[in-house]
Amino acid sequence: FECFVIPDKTNRLTSMVTKHPSMIMYAVNNAGQELRVGVEEGGVTALTWGVFPNREILQPTIFDPDAFLVWAEEAFSLWSTMWLSLYDFGSESYELIENMRDTYYLVAIIDNDYYTNDGFLLLDALLEVGGKCS
Repeated sequence: FECFVIPDKTNRLTSMVTKHPSMIMYAVNNAGQELRVGVEEGGVTALTWGVFPNREILQPTIFDPDAFLVWAEEAFSLWSTMWLSLYDFGSESYELIENMRDTYYLVAIIDNDYYTNDGFLLLDALLEVGGKCS
């Protein structure tokens, strides 16, 4: 799961992930401040894998923290190169996007508990952090 999150919710997500040992979280803001919860330095995480008869285990998708930081830099630059260019300098929309670019975190949460039957643990936890939809 990956999205942009306001700082207050990022702190709440940190608390939520801390309560669930199967989850890990990476977050970075435009200034390069990183948050890592439940992660060892330099750890790469397999996101998907497959086991097939008479073949080695296939691991087609991984999450690499270094690659995430490169992607985050690109993602934050899109706020400037694409979104800000759509609005007049100083307009409310321009200032809103500029504020989002400068304050939000890009957050990635990975739930490594693929074994239990409760596939909605991450979703339920996220709804708890963000507030229930009505």
